[in-house]
Order: sequence, then C-alpha cells, then structure tokens
Amino acid sequence: MLEDQVARARYVFDPRVAFRDLLAGARQPALWIAFATDEIQQRYRRSKLGLAWIIISYVIFVATISLFFGNFSDLGHAHFTVYVAINFAIFMFLMGNITDGCAVFRVSKSWIKSAPLPHSIYVFKSIARSLFVFGINLAVALLILYLFGFHLHLMALLAIPALIVLLVNAVLVQTTFGYIAARYPDVDHLMQSLMRILYFTTPVLWVRDEHSAPGLRTTISELNPFTHALEIFSAPILGKVPDPKSWLIIGVLTLVMLVTTLVVTGFSHRRLPYWV
Repeated sequence: MLEDQVARARYVFDPRVAFRDLLAGARQPALWIAFATDEIQQRYRRSKLGLAWIIISYVIFVATISLFFGNFSDLGHAHFTVYVAINFAIFMFLMGNITDGCAVFRVSKSWIKSAPLPHSIYVFKSIARSLFVFGINLAVALLILYLFGFHLHLMALLAIPALIVLLVNAVLVQTTFGYIAARYPDVDHLMQSLMRILYFTTPVLWVRDEHSAPGLRTTISELNPFTHALEIFSAPILGKVPDPKSWLIIGVLTLVMLVTTLVVTGFSHRRLPYWV
C-alpha cells in the first residue's frame, strides 16, 4: 500500500522531470533548429519580399518613433534613434518569449500527441525562431548605430553575459507559461493584454534616466522586469555601465523562475498530452 502511494505521488509531482526533459531536448539541436527553420520558411514562403519583411517592419517602427518622439528626449535626435533601435530589438525578443510561450505547446499539439519527444524541443524551437529574428533586428540596430556616428566600446562585451542570462530566462518562461496556458487557455489572453501595458511601462519609447523622479510612474517602471532586462543588455552597447540593481533583480527573478519551472513542470509534464 505504501509503495502504491509513493508511486502515485511521483506520478503527480516530480520536479526532476524538468531537468531530464531540458537536457534531453538540449541534446537534439538539429531537431529543434530544423523545426524553427521550417516555421520561418512557412511564414514567409508566399511573400515576395520574404525575410526582408523582418527588417522593413523593424526599420519602420524605429523611424516612426524617432520622428515623433525624438524631440521629447534630452539625448538628441541621433542618440535617441540609436537608443530606440537597440532597446526595441531586445524588447521584441523578450515580449515574444511570453506571447509565444503561452502557445508553445498548443501549436505543437499534433507532435505532442503522436511523438514521444521531450517537451523542451518545442521550447527550444520557439526560442531559436525568436533568436533568429532578434539577430536580424540587432544587426540592423548596430548598423543604425554606426550610421549615426556611434561606435561600440569594450564595455559592449558586457551584453554577452546579459544575453546568456536572458536566454536562460527565455527557456524558463516559455516552459512555465507553456504548461500553464495549456491547462488554462485564458492565460494566453491575459498575457496579451498585459503585453500592451508593458509596452508603455518599459523604457523603449522613453529614456529611463530622464524619468527617474520619485512617483507612481517610476515605481511602476521599476517593478517591470523588462525595464531591468533592457538595462543589463542595452546599457553596455550604448557605452554605459549597467545598473547593478538591475543585475540583482534579474538574478533574483531567474532563481524564482527556475523554482517555478521545476514546480510547474513537475505537476504538468505527464498531463500535457491531455491538455493540448
């Protein structure tokens, strides 16, 4: 009887399954890269401009924001344009991790139901696709930086560990939200609504240092994780030392997300085929 109870308990909750699943998926990069490549090709297959639309949409946004909001910043028009270009590239990557994460398992339900693949395969596929788009946008942002007369310094290397930390968080976020949204589809709609709020409370359209006076607006902005994610990545590229407080907050949030992912995966892993 006791052995049966232990077996049922393991079936209900096993946090170790998260590590096993992530490692199993990480060992098959050829598979999730192939999935990501196929999705990108399918998305732009019937378009005459193809992948150029990634660059076009990005440049149009940066140019529009620079034109209409550049005069409201103390940075100067050129510096503000570079600021928006760098921050918008990483912001879209972060936002995509949440919106795509909510649907990461649902859009792959046919594979989940028919093939015994690690669930992390679909997470890595989603991140690889987003990272491809981010890479193109970042390359354009760096080109804009040079066209406006700015140059990268050695401090820009600090953006590399920041990107690694953000990629780790992307895996944790997509895994967690993927399971939760598979069980509770309303979470997808909730997060899409919250993304609209984060769009205005994250320092992309405005400069963080210019709105640091105590008040409700500053408090809301500082409580926004995206604010600190942008700080640790974009500040070095723009030639500034990242705020140590932002690194501390991102570090704490990473640990929180790790624990959350272990718990959610432990409860949800075996139930996912019945939810999607």
